Amino acid sequence: MKQKRKEKHCSQCFNSIGERTRMKIIQYLKEKPRKVKEICQYFSLTQPTISHHLKILKNEGIVLNQKKGRENYYFLNKKYPCKKCSIFNIPFKV
Repeated sequence: MKQKRKEKHCSQCFNSIGERTRMKIIQYLKEKPRKVKEICQYFSLTQPTISHHLKILKNEGIVLNQKKGRENYYFLNKKYPCKKCSIFNIPFKV
């Protein structure tokens, strides 16, 4: 039996993106999938810091990752189950 994806609510979305760095990461990933190293360089932050933020976004289902060789590429989940806030269509001011 296939389980239905549970619809998320805006409060869950905004709780995950409520931190400025995570909002910036979402904006950056809107352009194209990125390697962790690229994200670290762009934001001038350490790999553990970026990995922490990506883990939160991934656990919420906002970002997904795909392994290509030894690299993990992160990208936005275009099928994110929040039907109300449309976080991918809202331009953020960061």
